[in-house]
Amino acid sequence: MLGARDRKGFSRDKVDVESLEQENDRGLDHLADRVALLKNVTQGINKEANDQHKLLDNMDGSFMSVRGFMGAVTDKSRLVYNDKANKRLIYGVISVAAVLFLVWYLMRK
Repeated sequence: MLGARDRKGFSRDKVDVESLEQENDRGLDHLADRVALLKNVTQGINKEANDQHKLLDNMDGSFMSVRGFMGAVTDKSRLVYNDKANKRLIYGVISVAAVLFLVWYLMRK
């Protein structure tokens, strides 16, 4: 006997192979859809990571320029503070500001 036949005369072995191939094709299509989805997600993550790296590089440049500016301000402040006449002026301004703050605080009560 070559193979068992059903009522319509088709071989059971052939039907089983065809149905298995169809099921396999459906599984492959589903897998291909999942792989495409995963590829899109990883490309999105890669783009976001590159954008974040660019942002951090720009921030680094900004911080370096601010650091240079603050260094220049510190140097100039040191020069002003080292002069004796300027020290008196600075202490006077701080004292006046402290007295005004104290008067304002006492007036609020």
